[in-house]
Amino acid sequence: MVIIASKEGQLANRIWHASSFIANAFENDYRILHLYIDEYSHFFSERLNSTHHPLRIAGKKSKWRNNFLRKFFEFVLKFSRRTSLRKFLFFDILLHEGYDDVEPFDLNNVQFIHKAKSGNLVVSGWLFKDSMNLKKHKEKIVELWTPNVNYRNRIDNFYKRYHEKSDLLIGVHIRRGDYIKFNNGTWYYEIADYHRKMKEIAAMSEFSGKKLGFVVCSNEPDTKFTTEQQFDIFFEPRHFIEDLYLLSRCDYIIGPPSTFSMWASFYGSVPLYMLRDITVNVDMKKFQIHF
Repeated sequence: MVIIASKEGQLANRIWHASSFIANAFENDYRILHLYIDEYSHFFSERLNSTHHPLRIAGKKSKWRNNFLRKFFEFVLKFSRRTSLRKFLFFDILLHEGYDDVEPFDLNNVQFIHKAKSGNLVVSGWLFKDSMNLKKHKEKIVELWTPNVNYRNRIDNFYKRYHEKSDLLIGVHIRRGDYIKFNNGTWYYEIADYHRKMKEIAAMSEFSGKKLGFVVCSNEPDTKFTTEQQFDIFFEPRHFIEDLYLLSRCDYIIGPPSTFSMWASFYGSVPLYMLRDITVNVDMKKFQIHF
């Protein structure tokens, strides 16, 4: 069994992080206990909350038990960091912590798979990857992370209402808030910058004769746009699950580098253009489905 004992960011980060392990577990037949996904699990389908897949979600039945496990493994990880020991009682420990300063750990590592299958392996860190099996087991991964029926119905209603007015829907992920500090503010753009990109896309020859609708997803609910004649802007209060999976229903997505839009691209097989430099014109050739 693999025990995921580190809390990696918010929703999309945790989905991506867990999905690499899940895909690897599907391929190699071991189980996963996740200590930090319970706060989001109720948003997802009955499939995620069943037992017919490798992932086990701590805290679903007993918050007390989950709090105990978290505290226990926090102690285990602190002990391992301080002593450099990689074994504690019945647990092997794998620390691969850091971001820009470390290479991704390949989950197809032979020793990792052996320990995952034969014992209890506690892992901590963000950069654990298995791109090969994410692609191979994409259908199963997508099924697991499908929203529950209530959110699916709400997402369908939003989508139908928007699509009735538009030939094509362009998802626009506006990420501000924490991005004012993240990566030194490189991808913290003004609302006017996003609006300018919408106008730029609407004027592209590839969309000539098409009525475009821009589905805006923002973590700032008071975001304002001026009325446009050449295209519609769809922005209204929605739950973040609705935003995420509406993006996955669009025909194209634009936004700054973020696991949120990357997950929408992967889940819905939607071409994504990352706004790494807001001053560079959008290039249709650089829209790519993530993975």
